[in-house]
Amino acid sequence: MNQKERLEMIRRKRLREQRRRKFLIRRVFVFAVAIIIAALVIFAIKGCVSSVSQRAEQKRQEELAAMSTQTPTTVPAQKSNLSDIDQNYYQNSAFIGNSFVDGMMNYSLVEGADYFARIGLNVNDAMTKSTSTGTVPVIEELNNGKKYNKIFMIFGENELGWANSDTFVEQYGALIDKAKSYQSTAKIYLLAITPVTKEVSDNNVDNTNNEQIVKYNELIKKLAESKGVVYADVYSAVVGEDGNLPDGVASDGIHFGEDYYKKCLVYIQNNIQ
Repeated sequence: MNQKERLEMIRRKRLREQRRRKFLIRRVFVFAVAIIIAALVIFAIKGCVSSVSQRAEQKRQEELAAMSTQTPTTVPAQKSNLSDIDQNYYQNSAFIGNSFVDGMMNYSLVEGADYFARIGLNVNDAMTKSTSTGTVPVIEELNNGKKYNKIFMIFGENELGWANSDTFVEQYGALIDKAKSYQSTAKIYLLAITPVTKEVSDNNVDNTNNEQIVKYNELIKKLAESKGVVYADVYSAVVGEDGNLPDGVASDGIHFGEDYYKKCLVYIQNNIQ
């Protein structure tokens, strides 16, 4: 091999080494970029989850504050007496759900009823979170050895802002299936979401407005039909002529007092068998 050939061989070898180094550098660069992008995505997801959790906790704290400062209704007329509630109709009943049930529990309107509730509860949390005094997930309270004649469930208020209403329907359906498995002889009622005042509806915090409530109530009604349970339209029991909850019946525009709970109970017993 002459000198010229040796030099050409050396030159080619150097070129191969240079290409190999460039290739390795590109791979390292691409790998580093991928790691940075993955880190940014994870950070963004954590930020979104944290933001949603903070809003949910803030709403829960607002509901707690509202419940503690709730005042009796100032709207005149159409009051229901406790004697109007048919205790036989509600004999051996269980109420399970969100702050609607938690508020009802404060007034002892149904003799001997069991209440399983948590402020801020949604259909997802009911599978994993307990009541404020319980030790098992809320839905598991129905597996307590007792046999109920009627089970009244109310969910939806805390799910109005969910991006996918199909998720709400699917998870609510899973709760109903659980209730049926634990209480096979009980009659199950799905209560409609009650309206909010015009002010609350216009503020539209977390998509809490009466138009959205009507849409969700339609979903609940269809779910009741598909599951062979009863839809209880307590929305109609308390809504005003303008399509809103009357002003003055709830200190926060959402959670009403004793008299409007009576309206709901009387409406159910008089209209639903």
